Amino acid sequence: MESLESILTDLQNKYTDPNVNQQPKSQLKSERSQQDLPSLDIEVKPAITTNPSSLDRLLDDLRNGVTKPVEPEINVQPIPSTSSAINHDLQQVEDLQKAKDRQIYEQKAREWLKTLDPLCGEGLWFEEFAKNYPSKLEAAIAIIQSK
Repeated sequence: MESLESILTDLQNKYTDPNVNQQPKSQLKSERSQQDLPSLDIEVKPAITTNPSSLDRLLDDLRNGVTKPVEPEINVQPIPSTSSAINHDLQQVEDLQKAKDRQIYEQKAREWLKTLDPLCGEGLWFEEFAKNYPSKLEAAIAIIQSK
């Protein structure tokens, strides 16, 4: 029997010497049977690891002429026209709400003016107060809104 070291060197030579690879497989089997050695399951690992680092992959790609397509950078910015359209719609809703509120105040002011006695203390006070407004209705609306 040969020593373990000589078997390992033979295997090493077999995988490094290209001429040895050209031997027929039947001849290799006959040599193994002549030596009466137990079969050894030796896994030969390649010199390059299966998980090369990103730098190694990049270098390999550069050597092979492989380049990745550059993806354009996407910048998401709000569209001003959409934003102004939303602001315009919000402004319209706000204006409609103010108009409805104004109608409600006008209705209450008219009712209050109908019930107001101009000769009582409140009526006399209101006459003085209304002088600062364009109309008695506007003065009544101002009073109702302040409540």
